[in-house]
Amino acid sequence: MTMQLPLSFYEISEFIFLTVALTVFTRLIIYLLKRTWRKQKCKLVWTPIDVVERRTNLLYDEFIKEYASVGKPVIITDVMQDWKASKKWNLDFFKLKYGKVECAIKQDDVEIHSLMTIAEYIDYMISGNSNKRLYLANWVVSCYPELLDDYREPIYFPNWLQRLPRNLLIKYECDNPEIFIGHKNTSVGLHKDPDNFSAWLGLISGRKRIVLFTPDQKDVLYDGKVDIFNPDLKKYPLYAKANPVEVILEPGEILYIPSQWWHHVNNLENSIGVGNIFINEFNSELVFQSFVEGNPIKGHLLPLVLEFPWLGKALFSLGLI
Repeated sequence: MTMQLPLSFYEISEFIFLTVALTVFTRLIIYLLKRTWRKQKCKLVWTPIDVVERRTNLLYDEFIKEYASVGKPVIITDVMQDWKASKKWNLDFFKLKYGKVECAIKQDDVEIHSLMTIAEYIDYMISGNSNKRLYLANWVVSCYPELLDDYREPIYFPNWLQRLPRNLLIKYECDNPEIFIGHKNTSVGLHKDPDNFSAWLGLISGRKRIVLFTPDQKDVLYDGKVDIFNPDLKKYPLYAKANPVEVILEPGEILYIPSQWWHHVNNLENSIGVGNIFINEFNSELVFQSFVEGNPIKGHLLPLVLEFPWLGKALFSLGLI
């Protein structure tokens, strides 16, 4: 009977290397096949509508089939009912707990008007000063884990960005979600969300008037220069051909905004909302294309780091992205 000698260190190392190489190769093949499939499937698709539907008890598969896969907005009415934020988030709460936090403030269509603390902005809201139209529109809250615990990301919007290191998301201004605190009659100008991201907006309190336009109306919207709520048809005559769809978003409702849909939001009342941009299989190739146009090298890296998060961490730590 012959004794089998134990494997040498070299043989063990070779086995480990071959196993790792085979695993990486297999993952790359799967990744390339998925990219090929998504490139064929993930094209800009939208469905013209006359009204935004309101849905209750909407199943995930129904959302994908009836809305996400055909580029169609929808209001979901029963997702926020169990959120702690629905009862907890109000002006007194934010002023007491986060009054010293400094945020960028917008004024009408000016992207950044000034910096104010949360307490200063809430004092402005309560004072009823209508000479200014200031909007605290982009308070990124991911550095406040206790706030993130007050709500749950809706199941309808899986977000591949959550795979990436937070410092990387901050660098490329993709760190979300955001809280919106708006004085009555303030608005965010007509826009579509950056880099072909899709988005959702949930309303905690107040009411919002939102006007939406399909992606193909870019020319008649003059690339977002039109004030939808007071259009100047002499300056922007083509807007007369636009087909707006208007909704009133009520507290407790979430609006899904597909990729490249234009929208103009106006606060009918003092309001508090929360929202997020996201990327997943239904808009990923559109997002990748947008990033490639901005920076070809980093744009081509984005799908790789989303597929292999460890690669993103390594490249970021080395300062390569």
